[in-house]
Amino acid sequence: MENQKILLPELNTSVLVSIERKKIKNSRLKVFPDRSVKFSVPENVSNEWIAGYLNKNQAWISKKIKTFEQTRGYAATTEIRDGYSIQFLGEDLIFVVVASKQRAVYKKGKRIYVMAQDINRQDLLISQFEKWWRNESLKLLESQLEKLYPIIAKYQVEKPVIKLRKMKTLWGSCSPHRGIITFNQYLTKASPAGIEYVVLHELVHFLYQNHSKQFYNFLSIHMPDWKERKKVLDQDVVHGL
Repeated sequence: MENQKILLPELNTSVLVSIERKKIKNSRLKVFPDRSVKFSVPENVSNEWIAGYLNKNQAWISKKIKTFEQTRGYAATTEIRDGYSIQFLGEDLIFVVVASKQRAVYKKGKRIYVMAQDINRQDLLISQFEKWWRNESLKLLESQLEKLYPIIAKYQVEKPVIKLRKMKTLWGSCSPHRGIITFNQYLTKASPAGIEYVVLHELVHFLYQNHSKQFYNFLSIHMPDWKERKKVLDQDVVHGL
């Protein structure tokens, strides 16, 4: 793993960017809530090109870091407190923590209420919230699977089983031979359009197990705007920690 330092004049600081060379055609720049920056690039690009690209996008990097600092979201802090925020289905929702004899988590409008007896026990609040998040995520992803599965069902593919897991760099992965799709449990931070793209992407792998021309042709037929959806997903939604 290589590193390059770039200046961020808007923030009056600099950041160290982790460079990962991979067998990919297009580069991908990501900023994470802890201010770390990762840049995945094709194997043969030069260091000069990387430096130029990063300098060209320093304003965008600064903007993303500033946004994370302003919202102080759940994934950035691993804390649940009044006023902290988290993305859910593409929207920023605010936590409201309530002292109560009843334990509960529920969403109402733009707020997520977390009710607990001891609101100072972060470990219990997080455990309680994550259980709710996983249940909501499973319901949402099952719904998307039901909607999109018919696209591949006509090719005698059995309906896959959904599993959730915390993943740092992937939104989803699949095991066609086992009939399982594993989604990043933070995928439901994305907009419905982004979630739909990831679900269809993994379903198409049950027909084409690599990213071949046939894979992308099939994906494009059934979701012509998948590139736009993927771009928004990769740039605007950050995995949890």
